[in-house]
Amino acid sequence: MQLDIYRDQALEKLLIVERGTDINQLTGIKQGFLKGLDRPNQIDSDFDKLPTGIKPDEVLQAVNQHGFFASTLVTHVREIDPSN
Repeated sequence: MQLDIYRDQALEKLLIVERGTDINQLTGIKQGFLKGLDRPNQIDSDFDKLPTGIKPDEVLQAVNQHGFFASTLVTHVREIDPSN
């Protein structure tokens, strides 16, 4: 399957759709999620690799069922004092 991968500049949001899909016409996704997504990277799911940590089977299932796979990255930073 040919896919388009959209990312935001901070790499916090990820949207994967079938190649050529107009993301502004997707149903079931909040329009605010689409804000800041950049030009897509095009891949072939059979030959190219998805971003690290993304499971191909989950992506393909979501794209087939919903028309898209969407994910957000949440990071936590904890400051430690090396003198203790």
